[in-house]
Amino acid sequence: MSVWSSKKECRSYFKSLCAQEFAQGLVQNQQQLSKHLSDFMSRQSGVWGAYRALPQEAQVEAIFGITHIEWIFPRAIEVDQHRELEFCRVHQFIQGFFGILEPDQKSQVVDHHHVQGLLIPGLAFNKDGRRLGKGKGFYDRALENFSGLKVGICFDFQISQQTLPFEEHDVRMDVLITDSGLIDCRQF
Repeated sequence: MSVWSSKKECRSYFKSLCAQEFAQGLVQNQQQLSKHLSDFMSRQSGVWGAYRALPQEAQVEAIFGITHIEWIFPRAIEVDQHRELEFCRVHQFIQGFFGILEPDQKSQVVDHHHVQGLLIPGLAFNKDGRRLGKGKGFYDRALENFSGLKVGICFDFQISQQTLPFEEHDVRMDVLITDSGLIDCRQF
């Protein structure tokens, strides 16, 4: 299997691909993804982290109505002159870094040891759980010591057949949920 020459090349390709695919509209794909995600989350319990999607990310809002899950959301904070993520119970959403809706300052931070799993967006993934984000390293730093289930959320076209560039600090997903269903990355 071939490999991308760099993360920059891979990001450029998938940003362009996402722009094309999202411009065409992904209504059926999003409905299928939401169905698979709802099925998966209906079997989960406890505290789960989710995200408020950007325009070119798979939407997960359809599952926020699952009431037996306590939902928390990421908020970017400044730590040692760079931004990191912390996860919070939402008091109110505000527009934060990169225009992402995130919990306001009154929202309570949740210790990651109390979180069963996180739903994580990405630009591209491999079936073995490798994830390519947007390049800021927010999720990799947040997941560094996280022991809960890491669930990548994407459309089928975001799964690279080529091995994604991967560095030692990059964190692998345990599971991917796409418009085709669930992929258990731990078996690859």
